[in-house]
Amino acid sequence: MAERKQGSRRKKQEEGDEPPAYTIQRRDRFYEVRDPAGELVCMTVYKCGAEEVIRRLSERSEEQEKGPDGEK
Repeated sequence: MAERKQGSRRKKQEEGDEPPAYTIQRRDRFYEVRDPAGELVCMTVYKCGAEEVIRRLSERSEEQEKGPDGEK
């Protein structure tokens, strides 16, 4: 498979601004969402669906980090 151009999100990760998080990988007609360990989370037909899954998972993990009082 030919190497694809990497977006700005990938560039930020390479610069060390943020640790690797959920990633989107293209597989034929589908998009895979993978966690930081590389485990498959889900597959979607549309890229926007994969981005929404990541947004919701990230939002949920931030809420869990804050705790019940909303503080870290």
